[in-house]
Amino acid sequence: MKVEIKVLAPARVAYMRHVGPYGSSGIAQLWQRFAGWCARQGFMQPRRLMYGISQDNADLTPPAVCRCDACIEVDADFRPAGEIGVQALRGGRFACVGFSGTSGEIHGAWVRLCDWLPDSGFQADEAPPVEVYGKDFAIDAETGAFECELCMPVRAL
Repeated sequence: MKVEIKVLAPARVAYMRHVGPYGSSGIAQLWQRFAGWCARQGFMQPRRLMYGISQDNADLTPPAVCRCDACIEVDADFRPAGEIGVQALRGGRFACVGFSGTSGEIHGAWVRLCDWLPDSGFQADEAPPVEVYGKDFAIDAETGAFECELCMPVRAL
C-alpha cells in the first residue's frame, strides 16, 4: 500500500445523504441520484471535484444509522434546497491511498489504511475520512467498479 501524506484544501460542498450500512447498494443509488442532480445544476461541465464523506465510524455506529454524503464543490452563492445540504469540508493533512474496486470492497481498503496508521508516525485527527473522486470519476455500469482516493485526516504523534 502506497500511502501519501497530502494537504487537502478546505472546500464548501453541496451534498446528498444516504443513511444505512456502508457498502450497501444504497450508496451506489445515492451516487446515481446525486450525479443526475449535479448534471441538472450544470456542475458536470466543466466537472468539479466530488467527495464521499463517511460521517460515522462503522465499528461504533449501528449500520442502520451510518451516514454517507455524496458531495460536490460549490461556491459561496450556492443555496441548498430540498434534500441537498451544504457543509464545509475541512482541509488539512491527510494520509491518502488510491482505491480501485466496488462499493463492497471499499471497507477493506479503509481497514488496510487504518492498519497502516500505528507505525506511521501519525495518528487519526478529529474529522471524518474523505473519498476524493477525480473530475473524470465514473462507475463501470457492468461491474460497479470505480476509482477514488481514500483520505484519512492525520496529525503527527
